Amino acid sequence: MKIILKITLLLGLFIIPSQCNNKSYQFENGKIKGVNSIQQLDSVAAFSFAIMSDNKGDSPSSAVQFARMVKWMKESNDRFVIGLGDHVKKGWDNSFLQFIKTSTWWQQNFYPNAADGENEFYGKDQGDWGAGGKIFQEVELSANPQVTVRENGCEYYAAIKEQEYRIHLIQLHFPDRPKDPAIAFPEDSRNYLIHMLKQINKQKNDIIIAAAHSRSGFWIDLLTDEQQNLVMTKCDLMLSATTHFFERKIIPGYEDNSALLINTGSVTYPNSYSPYGYVQVHVLENPLSLMVQYIDTGQPEHRLQHSEYAFIKIIGGKILNTNFRPPPPWVDMVRPVIQLKNNIGKEKLMTEFSDYCAAKVNAEQGFFPVKSGLLKGNITVRDLVTALDSNDIISKISLDSATVKNIFGELIPANNRSTIELAMRRKMVRNLINILHIDDSTIKKTNEREVMLLEEWLQKQ
Repeated sequence: MKIILKITLLLGLFIIPSQCNNKSYQFENGKIKGVNSIQQLDSVAAFSFAIMSDNKGDSPSSAVQFARMVKWMKESNDRFVIGLGDHVKKGWDNSFLQFIKTSTWWQQNFYPNAADGENEFYGKDQGDWGAGGKIFQEVELSANPQVTVRENGCEYYAAIKEQEYRIHLIQLHFPDRPKDPAIAFPEDSRNYLIHMLKQINKQKNDIIIAAAHSRSGFWIDLLTDEQQNLVMTKCDLMLSATTHFFERKIIPGYEDNSALLINTGSVTYPNSYSPYGYVQVHVLENPLSLMVQYIDTGQPEHRLQHSEYAFIKIIGGKILNTNFRPPPPWVDMVRPVIQLKNNIGKEKLMTEFSDYCAAKVNAEQGFFPVKSGLLKGNITVRDLVTALDSNDIISKISLDSATVKNIFGELIPANNRSTIELAMRRKMVRNLINILHIDDSTIKKTNEREVMLLEEWLQKQ
């Protein structure tokens, strides 16, 4: 996932005055000099806003990760939040709907996307194209004077005014279903995007954002070369979701002076080794720039990010990696771990590593499915993460043996026990709680991270 950009433009050291607080700040080789905390970044920015996706009905009352996001948005005085879809989930609690109905701020400042989750919730199924537009009614979007909703009821254009800036937001409907992209993301939607982009007479204080949920994680590949060129050269941010995995995409030929393409991850249900998170964007002045970070809501502190999850997009200029802090050892993907003398097969890795994790956290059983084994030779953190397809913290949960048998079958033997304490990935434990509707008091948290335990296990081989 990590993409290291070779910055061909050496940014000189120059002072940037802030019009709002009469302070100055400096860009220095892709960083902001003197900014060492979110609070300092808040103070030098003109304003900030948030982007979130794939919460599947969760709210501050049902997910601590969502509660942290809301708290941190308030502390940063984020002015609005852009949604990328799957904000509801059929058959689940969906406390999010009550939350946005009772929060005046979210009613006025939430700009949702209609995706397959919304189609399924409000319509017949995920492929009920356009049915998800009913989520707009939850925040009375059509009554917002800054918003123009299309006649199809599931796409819109918003011109969000903030101070002397205008954020142009184009929200498109591209659900996961139907599987045929010609139906899920029809020509009419793509033409609407191009029409709206051509209508925008971009001025020096304008920021243009195009967004769609998509299926594979990025929708840019479905555009014609001509459409793609317009999007990449006129937009500043291009947003996708659906994979629950934060990453940046680089289109050959548009590496530097182009739109920043990101998948916005998931605030409560991240996939693979992507952390829980949301995107926070700080708008900086002179030159107009966007400080874009994927904020980790899986940890208790609101922190600046490292180069895996942070970029500076200069409006009309370069995209730069920034690195406010060194990555922790389990995120530094190029860090060497060990030189393996022999291959380790998938079955051996899963079985023995699961047992090791269980023993490490004093659980009765461990369950850590792996995606692949490990090949002999030089092993890096990336190899570990790839094999595990995860990079999570370990939790323990107690379940009765009948439930364990029903869910896991013969993968986890009950051995005549009435209850079994399992060591599992935190994300898997959270999913079990939602599926089984059980109290989270059965969870015991640990400070162990599976990637670090796998490294430890390998050292003992």
